[in-house]
Amino acid sequence: MTVGAPVKTCAVVQGNIRQGTAEVLLCLSGLFDEVVLSTWEGEALETLPRGRWAVVQSPKPQAPGYTHRNYQRRSTAVGIRHAEALGATHVLKWRTDMLPTRLDVSQLLAWSAERVPKGLTSRLVTCAFRNLSVRQDWFSSIPDLFAFARIELMRLLWDDDGFDYSQPMNVPPGMLKEHGTEWMTSHPDVATLYCAESELYALFKERLQAATGRHWTHPSMAKECMYLIDHMRLGICWFGSAAGQFRSITQALQFPWWTEHTWRNGKPVVADWGYPETTWIQKMRRKHLTRWVSRRELRCEQEWYAAYRAAHPISSLDAA
Repeated sequence: MTVGAPVKTCAVVQGNIRQGTAEVLLCLSGLFDEVVLSTWEGEALETLPRGRWAVVQSPKPQAPGYTHRNYQRRSTAVGIRHAEALGATHVLKWRTDMLPTRLDVSQLLAWSAERVPKGLTSRLVTCAFRNLSVRQDWFSSIPDLFAFARIELMRLLWDDDGFDYSQPMNVPPGMLKEHGTEWMTSHPDVATLYCAESELYALFKERLQAATGRHWTHPSMAKECMYLIDHMRLGICWFGSAAGQFRSITQALQFPWWTEHTWRNGKPVVADWGYPETTWIQKMRRKHLTRWVSRRELRCEQEWYAAYRAAHPISSLDAA
């Protein structure tokens, strides 16, 4: 990136129109130079208020993919291409049901520009949670909730060039060469073994290696290519299906997810392939800690939302 080059930011908000989508769009349109809503043909656009955002509608993929991963890939890829056409230099990938009450775009830009590795134009800013390092590295994961980076890196992460939308999952050739195909049919729950976050990581790893001419592992990628933050910094209100309801991002704490501290100062605990719960600590964390942390996060979301609405009264939303 040339010093002093103009910066144009764009938020790509992908998914169907849901509870809270209008607030998400209005919020982000006040923070970013451009906002793109990338959604589906037939969505009820008339339920949204008028605002400063572009709308791109796509046909749904031939196959939804396990846990609807193909839907997310297409809507994100289409949105990023539209952002590029608008002249965006930096892109945030976001969801239509998440309201960021504490998002600072200037901070995102600073994080993305910190100690950029050779061969890349920025770091990938995303949350530490849902990053998982796995012994069979291709099965590691990175978050699909949100990411911010220069558009070139976002295209490496989310572009659908060569993506087969007729398949329930897409596996990069390098992964097939190393692990074969038997796991795709022999594992009792392949959708969990190779979850959407693992597919995102595997395809990104293959593209990153081709772009940089270097072998990458999940720990090296997290340490050098990414900027991991505690998602609580952004004050995300993740809307539920009904008004007044929220969802928790931090779930499944029995797994050794990365943290900000690990990213800055430590080494990740590497999970076993298939993520088995083999210790009593894992079982207790799932049974007790996850429940406690989720309740705490939901309380925070309610407080963030109340404060946000007090500071941003939007009468038009009540009628929308």
